[in-house]
Amino acid sequence: MRSAIELRVDASHCTRCGACATLCPGVFDVGGSASRIVRQPSPEERVVVEAARFICPTDAIRAREDLASAPTQAAATDAPLFDELATGAERVRWRLDAVRWEELRPGLAHADLRSIVREMAFSENATYSATQRFLESFFDDVDLTRWISVWFYEETRHPHVLIEWLRRVGEPVSTDFVLKGRVSTPFMRSIVGTLVTNVISEVTAAQAYRRLARTSPEPLLGDIARLIAGDEARHAASFFRFARSHLATTQPDAARRDRARGVEVLQAWLGGTRPATHPVAQMIDRLKDVEHGSLDLSFAAVRARVIRVVGLLLDLPLHREEDVALVLRDLLGRKS
Repeated sequence: MRSAIELRVDASHCTRCGACATLCPGVFDVGGSASRIVRQPSPEERVVVEAARFICPTDAIRAREDLASAPTQAAATDAPLFDELATGAERVRWRLDAVRWEELRPGLAHADLRSIVREMAFSENATYSATQRFLESFFDDVDLTRWISVWFYEETRHPHVLIEWLRRVGEPVSTDFVLKGRVSTPFMRSIVGTLVTNVISEVTAAQAYRRLARTSPEPLLGDIARLIAGDEARHAASFFRFARSHLATTQPDAARRDRARGVEVLQAWLGGTRPATHPVAQMIDRLKDVEHGSLDLSFAAVRARVIRVVGLLLDLPLHREEDVALVLRDLLGRKS
């Protein structure tokens, strides 16, 4: 007998973003109005299923421990990762003409709410330069660079709808606003470190939009935020898959160094050895200056969520903030 996870999806919470099916397509399916469990996961799928629970933007995946006498066999696939991720995105992608602009209530878009949306729209424009850096840094990774075209298209729609919302509530932005936002910091040399950076940023952004969806007094903005939160969660799941794929094909010594770089990224995001300069981190910092209605993403639940996702990605015992320095010291072979 062995311990296993028994899963279910709360359809009343599911927004059908596809993040769970992106991480574990053999277990989850999004063919209907909500994600559903195709079969219970095998022990080998435990990591990605746990990651799906933490990445889900609405916490719709529920689980309990059970005892199973025999594991479920994981479904094998030889399909390129791009084919799987691109096809999955097409099944759940929302349409621009589905935004119900006729339901907008401009009178409820107070100044602080507009400030929050401006900061989010500004940071979203960094996708343009980030895409260029991905294509340059990962030029020899055919699957990833093809998938980046999907990521770029979906991410480009985020500032588009946010800027359109601002225009319709009486606060249009200039072309210069868009161009200034199209700046991102250079990528680090570590492939895994770069991918971990994007997993963290996408999970954080998903939670930011989730909070906006819950708190926005203007209802249409809440609907838009829910759609974007789903995209961000699915993108986190996709970067997670690429990082896991890279680690699986790397020699042990190199994989250990890659894991160390990934933990260093997490430590930086938590406020450790160097400042995190990703546009999402900068956005969260700027939102703290909004006098009222700040999204306040420094709370412990989001930090704990990110720590668990990175720990699952890297196969490391990361559960609390105090684990990060200890695990990094062990990876680097440092004495206490």
